[in-house]
Amino acid sequence: MLHNAMLIALVSLAALVAAYFTYGRFLARRIFRLDPNRATPSHTLTDGIDYVPTRPPILFGHHFASIAGLGPILGPALAVIWGWLPALLWVVLGSIFIGAVHDMGALYVSLHHQGRSIGEVSRHVIGPRARLLALLIIFFMMSVAMGAFCSTLADLFLNYNPDAIVPTFGLMLVAIGVGLAVYQFRAPLGLTTAAALVVFAGLILYGIYTPVLSYRWFCSVQTRQVVDTAIQEAESSAKPPQESSAENTPVLSRPYGAAAVAKYLEATGQKEALADLGSLNDPQSALGRANYAWIASLLAYAFLASVLPVWLLLQPRDYINSFQLYFMLAALFIGLMIAGLVGSEANRVECEPVRGELPDALPWIPFLFVTVACGAVSGFHSLVSSGTTVKQLDRETHALPIGYGGMLTEAALAVLVIVACVAGNTKDWGPGGIYASWSGLRGAGLAGQLHAMFHGGSMFLEHLGIPPRVGQTLLAVTVVAFALTTLDSATRLLRFNVEELCRAVRLNWLANRYVGSAVAVAGIAFFALVPAGQTLWRLFGTVNQMLAGLALLVVSVFLWKLRRPVWYTLLPMIAMLIVSTWAMLLSIPGFWKDTKLSPTQQWALTIVSGVLIAMAGWLVVEALLVFAKGRSTGQETSGSSR
Repeated sequence: MLHNAMLIALVSLAALVAAYFTYGRFLARRIFRLDPNRATPSHTLTDGIDYVPTRPPILFGHHFASIAGLGPILGPALAVIWGWLPALLWVVLGSIFIGAVHDMGALYVSLHHQGRSIGEVSRHVIGPRARLLALLIIFFMMSVAMGAFCSTLADLFLNYNPDAIVPTFGLMLVAIGVGLAVYQFRAPLGLTTAAALVVFAGLILYGIYTPVLSYRWFCSVQTRQVVDTAIQEAESSAKPPQESSAENTPVLSRPYGAAAVAKYLEATGQKEALADLGSLNDPQSALGRANYAWIASLLAYAFLASVLPVWLLLQPRDYINSFQLYFMLAALFIGLMIAGLVGSEANRVECEPVRGELPDALPWIPFLFVTVACGAVSGFHSLVSSGTTVKQLDRETHALPIGYGGMLTEAALAVLVIVACVAGNTKDWGPGGIYASWSGLRGAGLAGQLHAMFHGGSMFLEHLGIPPRVGQTLLAVTVVAFALTTLDSATRLLRFNVEELCRAVRLNWLANRYVGSAVAVAGIAFFALVPAGQTLWRLFGTVNQMLAGLALLVVSVFLWKLRRPVWYTLLPMIAMLIVSTWAMLLSIPGFWKDTKLSPTQQWALTIVSGVLIAMAGWLVVEALLVFAKGRSTGQETSGSSR
């Protein structure tokens, strides 16, 4: 079994399904005691903008698309460097006993506090100081994460996946059409969904064969002519598109991203065109100007998605987009099953279960637990659950399939990513491959880090008759699309956070969706564009997992006040706070050894790490004081404002 990808995937997925029907139902009935007759905030506070009762299939799609961004794909693709077994066990066991409990618990406590975010709920459960601490930690984490997402999306659109631009932005118009059709014209959901999926599929195919080369818009006339000529030669060539042919004649590869163009220009010795193209970090070059233009466009879209009614753009976009991921999950799984049954090379695991000493590798304990976040547990999920999802939940009992089930579905995606990275792929695992050393993997860039997943996944899809190039493109388009769903949902969540911060410091006149969205976008822009902000992205993994521990702390205190068993949330909370703090402390010496960082950047990372650890510790102390005071009378709505 240790070298059979099909059996590894089957056992893992069977465990996730079994957990839903056993442990998930136990938590829903005995610990959280979800009541289908209790009115939810979507009904008691309906406003047609944020609070909108929503059918479970639509809300599941919105929730799943919001939590399933790059995290469950990139995290496992990095973590398998320590071996596939630790990563797989953490994804399966972590999601069952920590991540899914965390997501459903955050949704539950927010349901009992008028749909407020987990940061605002901490005021009612722990105290006013806890609220301010939690909101500040959340603002930092969300801003730095979405700043990095903006930069990543611009990088993908320009360098690697210009074929994803048409389906990604075309889906926005499709989503508005779906929202109007379902909510305004009362069109049947099934028929509307089918029509939208047909249009979306057409957009994906059109995008694959008609990539939008936006970097060309900023190049000189001479450089555009060089690029256009190279593309014409590649299109007319009978050879398979690749960066160099067997005869060493440079041939530009589809989808003609700027990274491939740069390699082509370098190989053909066209130095002037290469200098004109430049890099993302050079604001004077074509790529640098295009990068700023993309980031500005993404920020404008995020602002728009944050202020519009949730049913008009955000919810239907995530709902339709989720079908793309369902399709890829099903296709990867079926392709893997076929590969296993026919004894294909794609079914053979090339990586050791647990790898020994690796050059310059970080210790897998505790860094595995902050590298694989969204596939096992993520503090960001508590913000989605208690931010947008709770405001649309039609019945309290829907917290089980959407909260607990949504996390397990994301874990299933992470399982397939792990298998795709380690099966049938000797190049990346051999000498000189990206998994030969930690520095090689980290230095490979996003495209290199995802290459193993794209390559392995395309081998599975090939068993369904999908050519490898098309399969890799479909996987890449899926990754890009889901990165954008996280950006727009997170901006809305950050808007809620800003509004709550304004109320916390008694600036209620600023607590509206337009000011909140503007401040949220400004925070994201700082971390996307300012070098000091970009540096702090290194803290995201540890801060994200620290937030998961703090969210579980709030859930535990609330259950304690209701006289419910708390061990099911308290033990996961302790585990997450230990590994996240441990990883952050171990990272600090690494900041000072990194010669690529300036002293200012090193001090910034060190000071912010210390402040975050102190704030988290303060929040824990506040919670311990609540525990020390004893339990309340145990009313079901203890701490609620309803």
